Amino acid sequence: METAGHSETSLWDRLEAFQSVSATIAGAQDLERVADQALGLALELTGASVAFIGLVDDAGNRQQVFSRAADPARSVTRDEIDELFAAARASSSSSHNARMPLPGLSAYHGLPLKAGGSVIGIVGVAGGSVYTVVQRRALAILGNQLAATLEIFRLQQRRQELVEALVNMRAELDLSEKQRVLNEERAKAALRIEKAHELAVKALVAVSTHARTGATFAAFYWGLTESVAELVGAGKVLFWQLNEDRTLTPIGGAFGIDDEFIARLYPAPAEPFGSDLTSQVVYNDLVFRASRSDAEEDSPSRAVLDVLGVSSAISVPWRAGAQRLGVVAAYDSKDRDGFSMEDAWVLQMAGLAAGLVWQLKLAESDLTTTINRLQKVDEARQLLLRNMSTAVDKARRRFADELHDDALQKLTAAELHLQRAGDHLSPIVDARRLLDQAEEALRKLLFEVRPPALEVPGGFEETIRDRVRITGAITGVEAEIDLLLPDNQPYEIKSIVFRQVSEALTNIEKHASATRVQIAVKERDGGIYGVVVDDGRGFVVAERDKLPGHLGLLALRERSLLAGGWCEITSEPGNGTRVEFWIPSSE
Repeated sequence: METAGHSETSLWDRLEAFQSVSATIAGAQDLERVADQALGLALELTGASVAFIGLVDDAGNRQQVFSRAADPARSVTRDEIDELFAAARASSSSSHNARMPLPGLSAYHGLPLKAGGSVIGIVGVAGGSVYTVVQRRALAILGNQLAATLEIFRLQQRRQELVEALVNMRAELDLSEKQRVLNEERAKAALRIEKAHELAVKALVAVSTHARTGATFAAFYWGLTESVAELVGAGKVLFWQLNEDRTLTPIGGAFGIDDEFIARLYPAPAEPFGSDLTSQVVYNDLVFRASRSDAEEDSPSRAVLDVLGVSSAISVPWRAGAQRLGVVAAYDSKDRDGFSMEDAWVLQMAGLAAGLVWQLKLAESDLTTTINRLQKVDEARQLLLRNMSTAVDKARRRFADELHDDALQKLTAAELHLQRAGDHLSPIVDARRLLDQAEEALRKLLFEVRPPALEVPGGFEETIRDRVRITGAITGVEAEIDLLLPDNQPYEIKSIVFRQVSEALTNIEKHASATRVQIAVKERDGGIYGVVVDDGRGFVVAERDKLPGHLGLLALRERSLLAGGWCEITSEPGNGTRVEFWIPSSE
């Protein structure tokens, strides 16, 4: 049985400080500091040369190793640590000293570190003399204290890790909740946008539907405001029109708006750079929304609701492109929370579409007025044309009758007297020839002044053909004729068409020296189109006022314009002339 020697007397003095050192170890917050203090105490208690602590994980694998030598100049290599650790694991179940194979290290003693029934590591010393019972007992106490401290330290670490994990989890949960709320809001926003888009499309369809009905302004306006009221769930919908004096006035006849409501309203000024509510809505695209459930007693929104006498209101700018037309407003929402921004979007779409349709309606109204005026002007022109044609026709008929009954009769009588005188006198022969030519010229003039077949059924085309044959007889020109004419036109239209063709042929007879002429007259574009083309000498159209016979060319154009048509003359020197005209039908 071993007994304590005198050399162990100083050990008891060391043990007195053990409790203090153990408390220091237990209170340390750093693992390396705990290991360093424990290793220093182990060296002091055992007088060993080297002390080490090896920690293992739950699977028994080495996790961390701490070592310390009694001599600061003596360092422990990694290979020595590995051998110490291996030797400690091999002899941890033995309480006897063991010999170390390392140079300079004689004795060795190691103990497992146990906490909660599990081995968490090993503590050991090496070198020095044979360890006594007291030294081994002191090392065992130190090992137990160290194991408890390390376990507490590990538990604290795990607790801290758990706390941090919980904190991170809470942060992640908060972030997840925020993301969920954000996604929910986005989903709601997407639904609101989809609903607003659907309502906006319905608003555009409603506007276009009312626009296609061809209804009057009043019917169009009432139907449009009714559709908008249904889309936004409003009891009243009203358009405010921007006037030239920059004031807004309500347009009566809207859905849900009676005379009493209109009587409460007054013109509201609106300036492009004004800071008031009305100006901001009209010119700066402000969306005004107000509800009695939200508006404070003294707020401007509450004042607007009180003036209008409504529970809720919403107004948006009414515009057509960049042009400001006024304001579209809806009142008395069926929703107890008032109107939403989706309703504002619907109103904006309806206002924009209505602005374009409104301008279209105004343009159609102006166009209708212009058409009516033009129709009256055309009726007056046709009346003037008929009166002029009648007066000219009467004058031509009187001239033709007098020419036929007087001059031609006398020429015929003179010719008969000359025939009785005989043919042996040459002066008489010359006189007869001149009389024949005069008679032929007068008969041609009589034909042009008053074509005999123009009023006869089927005589319209025949009269033109006769006139072409006269040109052929005079000039020898070859003619191609393409006629497709209605016979139900009034006499004045037939007369104008005939005189256009006759005037063009007269110019060919007098000035063209043509060998070929093409004449086409037919119905086209609600009137009668004619073209006369020759292969004569041609001329410069810009210089026609200086040419002989230019009055005939001028007459072609003026006659067409007087009838409400047109006439174009195209010609080049050496390339012939083309005369085109169009006379509108009177039917």
